[in-house]
Amino acid sequence: MEELSASAANRIAPVWPRVRRAVLSRQVLVVVVAFSAVWILCLQLSIFSSWGPPLGFVDIPGLQRGPRRMTSAYNTLPRLAERIPCYGPRGRLLSESPDDELREDEFSMPYPTPFTGSHEVLGLEVTWMTADGRYGPYGFGEETESYNRAKVDWDKVDWGKLQNECFARNKVRFPPAAAPFDNPLETIRLGFRNDTRIPEVRQWHEFNQTQRTALVVRAWRGYDYTPEGMHHLRSLITEAALRSGSEYQVILLVDMRESDENIFASPEAYQLGLDRAGVPQELRSIAVLWDNHVLESWYPGLEHRTMWQVYQPMQLLALHYPEFDHFWQLELDMRFTGDAGKFLDRLADFARREPRKQALERSTFMHMQQQIGDYKQFAHAVDRANNGNSHAWGPIRVPEIQPIGPEPPVRSPADDNFQWGVGEEADLIVTSYCNDILKADKWVFRNWIFGFQSGIKTPRFFCPPAIMRSSRALLLAIHQAQVDQSIHLPSEATPPSFALWHGLKLSFPQHPVFWKTRDDFATQEGWWKGGPANSSSGVGPDVLDHPRGLGLSYWWESGWPRQMFDAWNGEQLEEGIPFPWIMTKQNDKVYMPNMLLHPVKNR
Repeated sequence: MEELSASAANRIAPVWPRVRRAVLSRQVLVVVVAFSAVWILCLQLSIFSSWGPPLGFVDIPGLQRGPRRMTSAYNTLPRLAERIPCYGPRGRLLSESPDDELREDEFSMPYPTPFTGSHEVLGLEVTWMTADGRYGPYGFGEETESYNRAKVDWDKVDWGKLQNECFARNKVRFPPAAAPFDNPLETIRLGFRNDTRIPEVRQWHEFNQTQRTALVVRAWRGYDYTPEGMHHLRSLITEAALRSGSEYQVILLVDMRESDENIFASPEAYQLGLDRAGVPQELRSIAVLWDNHVLESWYPGLEHRTMWQVYQPMQLLALHYPEFDHFWQLELDMRFTGDAGKFLDRLADFARREPRKQALERSTFMHMQQQIGDYKQFAHAVDRANNGNSHAWGPIRVPEIQPIGPEPPVRSPADDNFQWGVGEEADLIVTSYCNDILKADKWVFRNWIFGFQSGIKTPRFFCPPAIMRSSRALLLAIHQAQVDQSIHLPSEATPPSFALWHGLKLSFPQHPVFWKTRDDFATQEGWWKGGPANSSSGVGPDVLDHPRGLGLSYWWESGWPRQMFDAWNGEQLEEGIPFPWIMTKQNDKVYMPNMLLHPVKNR
């Protein structure tokens, strides 16, 4: 501020003694102190955040603050030591048991080109397998005379025990915070809010990293555990949990539906719940039960139905089982046609390598090799559409959320050479492309949003289906918002929107997805819609309408995955349904390429 002129100072001088006496009066001092305290609290609570860019503050001892902000280093972790082999269901080390091995083949013919996504970008193996080569280790064909593997008495297998023994062998590889999974039959953790012995809300900084991931398979009371479904679950546990040296832990999260029994009253009541849910004996030591009464106790007044709030049980799982850094939500109608553990590893590897800059923008377009070329060309096109900038640089600000994600290293994304976030674990991995809800005029859940002052104008994104990997930090942040503020939105929009509001890293590893008709360029163009070059915003196509996904190998409404799986298993297809072009017959055997199918519904 400029100094006062001499004449001005002379005019003020005669009144200064009176002003000084007034300022020093007790009443004025009280007012000044009170005003100062309110001002500081307003700053700390970011009350004025909607007026302009967020302000930075200095810690004031004893002053209540909002949640801590992460640093990028929090999720940038050293790689674990080499995996130590574990024992499988045949009682032998998996590294020394040919009967537990998958039997893959490679052929000289060209590998099919995906409709969208890529094997090469993710580092997925371009192998072929028969159904026997894929699921033979897990009981497929064991009733036939031609079965040439050692048979297993599956009722005597305890998958929880095998996973914990694997963890014990590998414990030295993990940080000290890592711990084995408690058998729910012996230690019931997840239960009613008024019975909990842990804080009702917890923050990311209360936990140390463990570098372990929970693979949470959603089941329900009355589900029919067919042989096909059991082959899938056994393969997931063996290939992901056991062959990874316990980097993954498979958990069966069972919805008891509209149950009137208090399944948490005692171990006996819990056992009865498992009986009534029909959970096979081999899975009981990894089965965590829940029902709507539990959700009502934790989130009173909120919607609890799975169609709307599929993540509430996952939020409670993260709260009660914080020994996992990440939680994959998986479905019983998924099928990995190749090694499940390797597939999940490749998704995580891609997400770790991906920079934060334009990660959101890349997730809103499909990478179609036949339309744009390799992934590098695709990323360049997205960058050009955004003029080197990014719509999600740090948190996307909404007044209701105090972000926990790290501050960007530079103010403008244009000044970042795609370096920020490289090597950082993603807080959210999605398995299909994302959409800007503000553009989604025809999405049936578009206006379903509660607790936000901007209502339906609140910036949001949804990424169907709800098969995603969420970090503990993200799930705890969603839990806190629902418990303390009762804010909520639809399932497929919940993790993506909260991740973006908090400034957490989101990634979409574009795995290979096929279309039922070979070289159907008209349908492909209907999904591509000109790609990034034809987008006025750089965030997805301007119009979100697209053909129905009934013929996609990975899409929530598709029937083609079931047809492919039937053909692979040697089933007779219905009249008029052609043999899937992406599969091949060699020496009277049917081979499937390596990919992820969804949904494969029970017949």
